[in-house]
Amino acid sequence: ELFDDFCHVVETGESLATQSLEYEDNGHDTGQVVRALEVRAEKIGDGLAVVWRDVTAHVLVEVELEQRNRELALVGEMVEYLQAVESSDEVFEIAASFCSRLFGALSGGLFLQNESGHELEAVTSWGDGTLGDQVFPPESCWAMRRGRRHGSLTSDDSPRCAHAPDDLAALLCIPLITQGQESGLLALTTSATTVLSDTPPATAAIEALAVSVCEHLGLALTNIRLRESLREQSIRDPLTDLFNLRYLEETLEREISRSTRSGKPVGLMMLDVDHFKEFNDRFGHGGGDTLLCELGELLHSVTRVEDAACRYGGDEFVVLLPESSLDVTLERAEEIRQAASRFSITHDGVMLDPVTLTVGVAVYPDHATDMAGLLRAADEALYEAKHAGGDRVLVARVPAGETGETTLS
Repeated sequence: ELFDDFCHVVETGESLATQSLEYEDNGHDTGQVVRALEVRAEKIGDGLAVVWRDVTAHVLVEVELEQRNRELALVGEMVEYLQAVESSDEVFEIAASFCSRLFGALSGGLFLQNESGHELEAVTSWGDGTLGDQVFPPESCWAMRRGRRHGSLTSDDSPRCAHAPDDLAALLCIPLITQGQESGLLALTTSATTVLSDTPPATAAIEALAVSVCEHLGLALTNIRLRESLREQSIRDPLTDLFNLRYLEETLEREISRSTRSGKPVGLMMLDVDHFKEFNDRFGHGGGDTLLCELGELLHSVTRVEDAACRYGGDEFVVLLPESSLDVTLERAEEIRQAASRFSITHDGVMLDPVTLTVGVAVYPDHATDMAGLLRAADEALYEAKHAGGDRVLVARVPAGETGETTLS
């Protein structure tokens, strides 16, 4: 490689100072440097004198430092993205993008526990896809059992994880911690067909980097879950787990705007428990809360995903039914009224008295032209039904003096 340079020294008399680098893949500069020589040459007469000095250790330190700096820059960029994510799916996309760049030819995957906690499922993967379709129980991974990283990217005498495929030469597992609990796993692998020397240096620094990345991913998922939890608390009634008034107003306004564009009606029913004060006086607030919780479970069970069942206040509830006609809303209201009459509730070992519901029904745009008007129409129908004896469904009056009343009992 240096022959032409030596000839140039002899021909011109100019001195030479350069480096000769040997790579693990026989000279191609895509591999890892395995030997470095500093070469100096001076012309002497018709020939030259050459000094060779081994500087491998120095060059490897520089290469390692450049690699660490590159990794720190990538991690910093990843953290910036993680601080701006809005969903868990975005975290998974960022994990795949940056891990593939941080860990080079190493393959890997990010796993999360499913809702039951009985299985870990791959949510994203990179590299050769070895881990992409894996589903396995947490107890099959030593890292999940011990709550700390397990295995190594080099030869390792540690017990092999049961979820590791047979063709893996090495496997590093790091538990993903969210809200103080092991909720997932970051795994890095090399396959049996991959020569370990062809991968980035499988050193303690690389493994420490993987631990750091896992900590950042866990923190991002924790922040998302905390935000989701706070949002749920802000729109949920803590007793019944139904939506609250704030959520009702936001959703109803949106559905009315959508109805205005689509021309499809919006059904709304307002209901409460007949003689709830007397019920509370007899069975105490604990008995009353038990009844309200039972009613909340009923509304959860009979409403669709697109519906919104809300606790309006006290023993009053509102059910919003997008794209539902008056007939459909009446049918659903009667279904709820009859189901409540079949309640069999026990509190503190005491069987509570049967209850009945009264329901007022209104539909946009038949009974109102805005959100406040629709709520008022349903409330007035409920009030009239109460004065008529309760335990019934009553439709709101149609504006402009038309009767339009329908009673189901």
